[in-house]
Amino acid sequence: MIRLLLLALLFFLGYSLVQAVIRSLPRRGGGPSRDKSPQGEDMVQDPHCGTYVPRGDSLTKTVRGKVFHFCSEECRDAFSGRR
Repeated sequence: MIRLLLLALLFFLGYSLVQAVIRSLPRRGGGPSRDKSPQGEDMVQDPHCGTYVPRGDSLTKTVRGKVFHFCSEECRDAFSGRR
């Protein structure tokens, strides 16, 4: 019984070590996104409703050369109707 517990513990330690090595390897994605800082992704404010959303999750619309970020299609459409 003790051998079985020691074998299970050894397997768990080996698995944990392999996972730690895999996590430490660089990913192929090229590097961090330019929208992300070491603290996380930049937040942008929806000009229609005032909600803050991560830049990567926002919907964008360019009006007269200026880019606006929106939390939803409804806010984007309502903002477009207002302008």
